[in-house]
Amino acid sequence: MNRRHLLKAGLAAGVVGATNLPAPAAEGNHFYELRTYYLRNDMEPRRIQDFFQSHFMPMMNRLQIGPVGCFNVVSGNYSPSLIVLIDYKSLGEMQSAIERMASDREFIKAWQAFETASGPPYVRYESVLLKAFDGHPKVEAPPIDDNRPPRLFELRTYESKNVFASKAKIDMFNQEEIKIFRACGLAPVFFGEGICGARLPHLTYMVAFDNMAARDKAWDTFRANPDWARVRVKPGWTDVETVSNSHISFLRPTGFSQIK
Repeated sequence: MNRRHLLKAGLAAGVVGATNLPAPAAEGNHFYELRTYYLRNDMEPRRIQDFFQSHFMPMMNRLQIGPVGCFNVVSGNYSPSLIVLIDYKSLGEMQSAIERMASDREFIKAWQAFETASGPPYVRYESVLLKAFDGHPKVEAPPIDDNRPPRLFELRTYESKNVFASKAKIDMFNQEEIKIFRACGLAPVFFGEGICGARLPHLTYMVAFDNMAARDKAWDTFRANPDWARVRVKPGWTDVETVSNSHISFLRPTGFSQIK
């Protein structure tokens, strides 16, 4: 295997492994790569952020890929860590991006320097490939206003006992729950079905709020919503039937994130 093939394998490593093959995507459904870079408290987070700000984001801009979100986990699961969300229009666009990154000498030089400098820049990283829901087919980034305080983002993953239970929960979102979210002040960023990565089957979604007080108010409104009271007890859609485990993290966008 030559050097370029090794680099391509490294770039794509996060989306090779356990796979939950989806039904064919509806026309226009995007695919997301969600990376989590696990850090330690004794590591300097500026190092990994500098690489993404100075090299990764410009590379994505050259490839016209995006939006790309970069977030610090401030509480919940996986703190401290950096989460990177990459929005691809198709799997073909993702494959093309991997190949072009592997052949970009400037990017590879910067990537190698980042990875091999003294001291590890992160502990480990994992990557999940997600297929956008039919009811929310691409990233919906909030309007960017650098004069406002950074938003709070909530990232949730719902694991299910089997693929059919996960599909039922996805149907619930597509048919009812996303609409209820919007009505209650939860601003959707993305919803995705896990098709490759750890802890399958699962779905992952992100919602945005002005701050924690707005988040608490929105969830209280959601829990009191009569439509939610109706759908949450529908046979086949109850939590007991569809969700076996959940993970919640709270994120703040980096200054260079394209979703903030």
